[in-house]
Amino acid sequence: MVKKFEVSSAHNKIAGLMIIPPGRKKHPCVILSHGLVSSKESSKYALVSEVFAEAGIATCRFDYHGCGESGGDITETTLTIRLDNLDVITEYIINHPSIDPTNIGILGSSFGGTACVLKAAKDKRIKCISPWATPYRLDKDGDGTISGIPFKETIFTDFQKYDILFEARKVSDALVIHGEMDEVVPCEEGKTIYKNMKKPKKCVIIKNGDHVLSDPIHRDRAIKLGLNWFQGYFLKG
Repeated sequence: MVKKFEVSSAHNKIAGLMIIPPGRKKHPCVILSHGLVSSKESSKYALVSEVFAEAGIATCRFDYHGCGESGGDITETTLTIRLDNLDVITEYIINHPSIDPTNIGILGSSFGGTACVLKAAKDKRIKCISPWATPYRLDKDGDGTISGIPFKETIFTDFQKYDILFEARKVSDALVIHGEMDEVVPCEEGKTIYKNMKKPKKCVIIKNGDHVLSDPIHRDRAIKLGLNWFQGYFLKG
């Protein structure tokens, strides 16, 4: 079952999709936290939802501030705003009648992976996570933009307020995935985040993988690894 929803945050209206498998009354759920300029319609995340649903795991895809169908100006977005969005989505999921609130995970990629790590550091209701292609630094491109978008300076000053590696030390039960040839977020950033996390944890580097895992073989492998990771934790519950 695919059901649209809308919730309000302090900064914007958030549009989302719940993908709930048939069967049991309450399902484990993985929140999908997309990248800086992506959306809930990402082909990668749509495939994650499909594969996870077949395994009996619900997913929540949503659009962050300024993306997709959600409100807000993307040029004004910050990590703080996105964390607020993720907080609101988490509360929605925790209280959803079809979701088991004791079995909640987050899969986040790129900027959404950073939000995923910070959320897990402060919210122990998050049972496990899988950050993909995740940065702990934020740099402008040569023309002063990020992915061609002229973000306000606040995205950079706000990002600097967070010590991502310090927060990573509070996080365990994480599967870090990174493409070896990531052209946007160097692979070393993912490895460094992993090194700072607590055990249990696991890191998988996708050989020759790029930032978005555009090769179907790389993408399928990452999704399978993620599914196995979440299943292991949810089955324990």
